[in-house]
Amino acid sequence: MKHKILSTLSVLKKDPVFILGNQKSGTTIIANLIAQATKKSLTSDFKSAIKNSSLQLELDFNLLSFNDFVQRYRYEFSKDLIKEPFLSYYIPQLFETFPMAKFILIVRNPFQNIRSILNRLEIPGDLENINFNDYDEIKKTPVWKLALQSNMFGLKSSNYIESMANRWNYVVNSYLSNSDHIVLVKYEDFLKNKADFIQKLIKEINLDYLQDIKYKTEIQYQKKGTSDVDLSKFFGDNYEKIERICKINMNKIGY
Repeated sequence: MKHKILSTLSVLKKDPVFILGNQKSGTTIIANLIAQATKKSLTSDFKSAIKNSSLQLELDFNLLSFNDFVQRYRYEFSKDLIKEPFLSYYIPQLFETFPMAKFILIVRNPFQNIRSILNRLEIPGDLENINFNDYDEIKKTPVWKLALQSNMFGLKSSNYIESMANRWNYVVNSYLSNSDHIVLVKYEDFLKNKADFIQKLIKEINLDYLQDIKYKTEIQYQKKGTSDVDLSKFFGDNYEKIERICKINMNKIGY
């Protein structure tokens, strides 16, 4: 009820900055640092929508129009900066609905990106198949099931790893089709010098850098995974699936 009232009273931001990217690709920390450095308002995830695990399916199968979705979540769409990973799959709709908006897409090496999601959900990377009911994090937040599936995009996958690789590819393809209108950010480049990277990114999207954030770059917004692992061992036979699906686009964007 509170969210419905807030959305009713809110006015859509005509020229927001959308900060997009696959889950666990660095969107949260980068969005928060931009917001603090520019003193802009921020939507960091559509928290009220996360409870609705069928929302993405409603959009994908046209049970809910994108315009109706925007109106339903008008409060989230009223902020200067809007960060929500699942919006990465609706870039053409965002272009149409917000023609004055700016777009940042954050990408991460797909092997590490998928590994990080699996660490978050406490799921091994080398299984042939999984049962969602076996994992407490998925039972706690059922919307995570969608991050492990790709059928809603018309992409057939043999298992959960192929699904995640196909989802990574889908987002990169959206960028490649609209690269003139999207600023591409590599999470790995951000890690090299976080404060300087944020300052340059803010300049690139024509916002004002108003507050030094160099002492805030090490804040941990989410549970940290284990990145220093042997990825071929972590994924086992699934490693080849990611390589086969993502290799061409990895090359295109410099991985």
